[in-house]
Amino acid sequence: MDDAEQTIAGARALSQALKDLHRALIRAEVGDDPVLNNPYTMLFALIDNPAYAWMGRLSRMIAGLDEQIVEGTIAADGAFQRARTEAAALIGEGDGAADPAFRLRHLTALHKEPEVGLATGRLRRLLKELPA
Repeated sequence: MDDAEQTIAGARALSQALKDLHRALIRAEVGDDPVLNNPYTMLFALIDNPAYAWMGRLSRMIAGLDEQIVEGTIAADGAFQRARTEAAALIGEGDGAADPAFRLRHLTALHKEPEVGLATGRLRRLLKELPA
């Protein structure tokens, strides 16, 4: 496997780990709210409700990463390393700029929903395995 293929494989793994974290954070945030048990109601709440705006950075990160993978630009000009650095910063690791609103909600969700802890752990492990 050449460097470009390794980068694409790493980017796909990073995207999946971020999606797993995103899904776990949604579950933690929605909880047992009967109004949000309907997937369409939940989707519109996640899109429009300011209470969920803190997840926007993660959502945009996933969308951007997936777009770069599909377009084949993830292996060019350090795009993958920037994505890796941004993902690490999101969970409070590395030297990237942390998002205080996200960090606070993430830490709260870690105490509320075990799957958030598991998804965060998987993401941390993956970040350590990916080339720096």
